[in-house]
Amino acid sequence: MASMKVAVAAGKGGVGKTTVACGIASVLAAQGNPVLLVDLDPQSNAAWGLGADPTQPGTAELLLGDNPVPIQIAENLWVLPGGPGLKGHEVMRLDPEALADAIAAFDHAAVIFDCPPGWDHLERFGLVAAEVVLIVVDAHPFAIQGAARVVETLSARRQKKRQGAQRWALVMSRVDLRRALDKDLESALAAMFPDIDRLLIRQDVALSLATTERVPVVKAAPQNCRGIVDLQEVVGWLQNG
Repeated sequence: MASMKVAVAAGKGGVGKTTVACGIASVLAAQGNPVLLVDLDPQSNAAWGLGADPTQPGTAELLLGDNPVPIQIAENLWVLPGGPGLKGHEVMRLDPEALADAIAAFDHAAVIFDCPPGWDHLERFGLVAAEVVLIVVDAHPFAIQGAARVVETLSARRQKKRQGAQRWALVMSRVDLRRALDKDLESALAAMFPDIDRLLIRQDVALSLATTERVPVVKAAPQNCRGIVDLQEVVGWLQNG
């Protein structure tokens, strides 16, 4: 059973969520931790961005009781692809705890769930299977509203003592402090969510380059680039929180 289970979620697409999921998986693997990234997105962007074949059996097959073999991407890093099978009626009928039960068979040190926005049932699989959630947000008002929805879902489950994550943080993504909106983002989040930790990942072309090249970010960028430094800070929060 994994010792760390992390869901990466967002209430709106286009905020850099999958980049964060792939980034923290890459950093954890580079530290020597066996990591499994579970792609819950029917578009399978996480698997594609790491260089895996997104048409291979993956998360949908796992949920339906098969035994897909995770694809090894790099040393200590494996991925289960998403794909259109996640939109099937059989998957949508499953209980929210289905992924938590299925993932128990894996013994990686960390499992990262990349949760798709706009697919509440698929997102809930990850939120229930995880122990901690990173909610990715940018300065767009819709992204902040979406983050509030995810926080509300998590808080309601915890209040009702249901299975799922017990702690979470907001990750401000692709931040450029030269932009007025980005400068105001942290204060806006602090006002809305005063009791939730806020983490920062600055704008860095190296993170986009890794996706373009379809490789883990630690292979595409120098270790001292700001994107990797910020990802390491996020990983530190996960490990020490």
